[in-house]
Amino acid sequence: MRSFYDRILKIINKYYWIFFILASAAVAFLCFRCLHIAQIDSWDEARHGISAYEMMQSGNYLVNTFQGQADYWNVKPPLSFLTIAAGFAIFGYNAVGLRFFSALAYLTASVCTGLFARRYSRLASLLVMVFCAANYFPFKAHLVRAGDADSLYLLLFTLAMLSMLKIRDQQRWLYFCGLCFSLAFLTKSFHSLMIAAIGGLFLLFTGEIKKMRLKTWIGFLASALLPAMIWAVLRYQYDGMTFFQNMFEADIIGRTAAGGTEGHGAPFLYYVTSIFWNFDYIYGWLSLIVLLGIAYLFFRPLRKEGHPLPLSDQTGILLWLFIPLLGFSLVSTKLMWYVYPCTIPLFLLAAVFLAEFLQAPHIPAWLLTVFSLVLLAGSAYFVWGNYLDNVRGAHSNALQTFIIEQFSRDGLRTGATVYLDAYDPFLYANTTEWEQNNLLLALMEGDLECLNGGAKAFLSDEEDCFLILSIPFLQNYPELTNCRILADNGQYLLLGR
Repeated sequence: MRSFYDRILKIINKYYWIFFILASAAVAFLCFRCLHIAQIDSWDEARHGISAYEMMQSGNYLVNTFQGQADYWNVKPPLSFLTIAAGFAIFGYNAVGLRFFSALAYLTASVCTGLFARRYSRLASLLVMVFCAANYFPFKAHLVRAGDADSLYLLLFTLAMLSMLKIRDQQRWLYFCGLCFSLAFLTKSFHSLMIAAIGGLFLLFTGEIKKMRLKTWIGFLASALLPAMIWAVLRYQYDGMTFFQNMFEADIIGRTAAGGTEGHGAPFLYYVTSIFWNFDYIYGWLSLIVLLGIAYLFFRPLRKEGHPLPLSDQTGILLWLFIPLLGFSLVSTKLMWYVYPCTIPLFLLAAVFLAEFLQAPHIPAWLLTVFSLVLLAGSAYFVWGNYLDNVRGAHSNALQTFIIEQFSRDGLRTGATVYLDAYDPFLYANTTEWEQNNLLLALMEGDLECLNGGAKAFLSDEEDCFLILSIPFLQNYPELTNCRILADNGQYLLLGR
């Protein structure tokens, strides 16, 4: 059995690039398949989409606006808005344009991490890619398949950390690490301070800080600060310190306030129990493997020479995993996507430890074979679950589908005034106001002027306009019987003068 098992390992190593391309294709499939189908979500996705849309309409790519006014609620620097605008420019005003660069950012982060893991072993590299495909929560909400800032932030966070781990090989990687930090700040504001905290501790603990000369410091600080400083100077020209004050109050004061921003408070162990020790998903099992691996590395009776994970890499990856986890556990506001960047070092560590175990010559081949089959079946189960729930299970809602069917950017109703008096499946409620997600969809589909007030406002409007109405609501407004029914899908009506 040993010879058969060793032959399988040799095949994996020999045809590594074929397996890696297949694994990358699987991650890409999960990222891009049915990207246009899922309903647009309010708040971050819709808010980012509206700001990107208005940037393109106004030509001002420094100031993010919402309904024509400077946005002091979504106080993020402009980089994530610019990527969405780029998506709109390439793919048009649709959900693919809204989400394309988020999906691409996660795929890029996965591939870069997988390629980096080759320094430990080819098997570890392939395992990283499999785990990235099973990364359930980022596919479900707020990252891979959502048009907001978090996926780009995860990519820049990941690239900064991988660069940090390569500083001992070539010190010039420090400059790229600094640049990624600056771009991360331009994406998600003060969240990027986690990168600075990890990098500073890494330089201190590994002794690399003592090797840095004045020239190195100057180059590093220039790469880390100049891009953000240039943006800050340009932004200051528009509204002085107003935006920066709101950014600080939202991301620093607001996140640490008692109860959490907008009620998103949770216990200290929220992230541990909801993600990293959750055995309903792959995270709990990988966390267990990482804990066993840490024990293997640091307890002298277990430790042996020649482990593929050098001490500096151990330090860096553990800081990458635990500093954000601890930092965001300490603040009051807790949202699951804050710790999504921690999943990457979890996958990297678990892959290295598993690859070391699976290639150990002193462990019986039958045990390694059984363990490999369990690992293969378990990983396939979690990847399949990710596909079923977050890709195949993607769906729109009836109201958004109706809006898409009735309006187009090159149709007769482009730019029309539209009122809404309907049941919104996203809110699970009746509404006469345009929720942010439907507002973005209306802008993308027909550059519509969306007005609140429902049927009453529609009836009092003397100009040409339209009303989207839930069919049961028709009985509440007898006056509407005089209006033209332009569309009827059994749930909603489009009424016009």
